[in-house]
Amino acid sequence: MSETHKSKELTRSLSFFGNISISVSDISPTTGVFLMFPSVLLTAGTGSFLSFLVAAMIALCVALCMGELGALYPGAGGLYSIVYRVLGRPIGFLALLNYLIQGIFLPATIAFGAADYLVKIFPSWTENWTAFGVMVACTIVTILSMKWNAKFVEAFLILELVVVGVIAIAASFHFNQGIDSLLHPVALTANQTSTTPVSWSTLFAAVTVALFSYNGYDSSINFSEETDQKANIGKTLFTSAFIGVMAQIIPLFCILLSVPDVKAFLSSSSPINLIGEMYMGKSATLFLNIGAAIAMINCVLAVILQFSRVYYSAGRDKAFPEKINKFLTTIHPKFKTPWLATIFMGVLGAISCFNSNLVSMVTFTSVTIVLLYATIAVCVIISRVRDKQLYRPFKSPLYPVIPIIAIIGSIAALSQQAGKDLITSAIAFSIALLYYYLYLKPRSQTHWVLNGQVPTPGSEKIEYTKEQLDA
Repeated sequence: MSETHKSKELTRSLSFFGNISISVSDISPTTGVFLMFPSVLLTAGTGSFLSFLVAAMIALCVALCMGELGALYPGAGGLYSIVYRVLGRPIGFLALLNYLIQGIFLPATIAFGAADYLVKIFPSWTENWTAFGVMVACTIVTILSMKWNAKFVEAFLILELVVVGVIAIAASFHFNQGIDSLLHPVALTANQTSTTPVSWSTLFAAVTVALFSYNGYDSSINFSEETDQKANIGKTLFTSAFIGVMAQIIPLFCILLSVPDVKAFLSSSSPINLIGEMYMGKSATLFLNIGAAIAMINCVLAVILQFSRVYYSAGRDKAFPEKINKFLTTIHPKFKTPWLATIFMGVLGAISCFNSNLVSMVTFTSVTIVLLYATIAVCVIISRVRDKQLYRPFKSPLYPVIPIIAIIGSIAALSQQAGKDLITSAIAFSIALLYYYLYLKPRSQTHWVLNGQVPTPGSEKIEYTKEQLDA
């Protein structure tokens, strides 16, 4: 292997637990409880728990699908490289575009969440500039070696789990509602003077945003080239997903049952703080706010770490003109990280922090996430039927029930989304297909080839043996 090729490779400096730590931080239970949950409350009211519960079921089914394919096709490209191998080049490129979009808006969205809590602590700060500062600082830190980043993330993750644990324990000692209240959800009326029952269509509309709060476990695949080869990526991914889901479902269950006045809770601009001050006092709530801000910053770190690998992998797979590919695949000589891809992604995310419409960013990104979930579930079914001979280090149980649940759940959630988000996605994917057919396809022998391996005619998949996967 030439020195030039070696200089473009990532190094295996991440342990099994390090991978899980970054993946759970990418999910960020605190972000789900403190940022996403209040936004779901606005539409689903106390039905938010059912929305999160349905989303949890879908997310865990998707995680099993991702785990099977991620263990079969481990690589920094993550989900887009899986789609490429199973569904072919054109759909694979759409999956890449989906990932690239998430890489811009996901960290910026979480940075906004961190800024929202930071400005409560430092009132003189402005939200946009604070979010911008979070993005810049996190981008700089993520250029450091993966070993050091894993240590940062692990330390912050402990604090994050303490934060959600504290609010869950405090709420569990003050239950004021019966479990039946979760099965008969209500939301505020338009004039906020009373409550009204929540329809199932509204609950499903909120599922997509709830899925956003669980998103991130797929990063286990993106870090597979930097993880100890003894680790089973499928088990790592599902473990991360399970921890991320339970660390949100349990606190949300306790919080909703602890609410003494449903109307006051739903109308509060900061419902989590309301519960915190009610049962722990203002000083403890200040600690929660600081912890929530740090947890969200930790999430931004993890997301940038993940998606910088996607941008790096896209350059390595020659998805763009050669100068861009060379730029994205540049590895820092000391830290051995894709530092230019990290800076590029960080700059785009920092600029998007000045987008005043955070809700639009969340809903649009949520749609792209669910579309990718459905695609991965389809990939499992096709892979099982077409590629029966492949060795699978991790297999999803209850096949084909698991992928079918993931597909039906994803479609149901998408059916309730705003037309503008679906139209925006359709336009973006149409432009991507034009680029593929006009630029990439005519250069199929040199561009858009996974790790430089040109597929044989009529087959886009690359097969691995047990020995290759275990090597």
